[in-house]
Amino acid sequence: MGYATFRRAVKEQKTPFYKLLYKIAVKVRRFSVPVIKPFHNFLYHEWLFRRGLWHNFWRVVYYEPMFKSQCVEVGPGFRMEYAGNGSTTVAGQVDIYFGKNIRMFDNTWIQGVPIGGRSVLKVGDDSYLSPMTRIIVAERVEIGKRCLVAAKFIADNSGHPISDVMGRMVSGGGLPSPGSIKPVKIGDFCLLGTQTIIYPGTVIGDGVVAQIGTHLKGNIPPFTIVGGNPMRILGKLPIPKEISEIVGEERYQGYLKAHEDLEI
Repeated sequence: MGYATFRRAVKEQKTPFYKLLYKIAVKVRRFSVPVIKPFHNFLYHEWLFRRGLWHNFWRVVYYEPMFKSQCVEVGPGFRMEYAGNGSTTVAGQVDIYFGKNIRMFDNTWIQGVPIGGRSVLKVGDDSYLSPMTRIIVAERVEIGKRCLVAAKFIADNSGHPISDVMGRMVSGGGLPSPGSIKPVKIGDFCLLGTQTIIYPGTVIGDGVVAQIGTHLKGNIPPFTIVGGNPMRILGKLPIPKEISEIVGEERYQGYLKAHEDLEI
């Protein structure tokens, strides 16, 4: 009798013997060790400590230096958080400039597709890139300071030719046409929720909050909340007077003027 036949006989409980084997198998599969809370609580925290120690060792001596070697500039305080990938993937040719105290995850994907020039990615001080963020740069993508970015996709280009069907027939789908390349600029203090998508040519003002899954496109006024696909402005956000001490009085007055001109 082959294993498959034996297993089927046990599962179908064809005879008292197979029925007994089936009951034993069920009990074995359902067996679990009783929880001794103080002991297993200690084991859990020991595991967290040991895992963190191991990951941080490799982060410091291996993964972070590898990523920095692919950048033009990385400020002090950079930290690559662990998400199971090891190190952030940098594909193609792209000049990466990171400010200080940047936090990002190792499963972030950065790709350069330069068309007749240099691809440039800039991320400002104290910004945070969440897991699974994907950035594709043909010319320029700029993320401001103190941003929280959980975008699924940020691109300043179409990825492949749009109007040239013959161009898409080449191996790999071809390169975006120069006319489809439009730089992306994300202002300071922005919060871009999970699964947001930023299209070519998008200019996001300071302090913008995008709801989960928002498709951002065009010029978005500062300190507004946006959502949906297609995106729409849902409301104005408070502009604290204290922020003028950070950005200066001129920019602060610019925020107020933008709100005055905005009809929702």
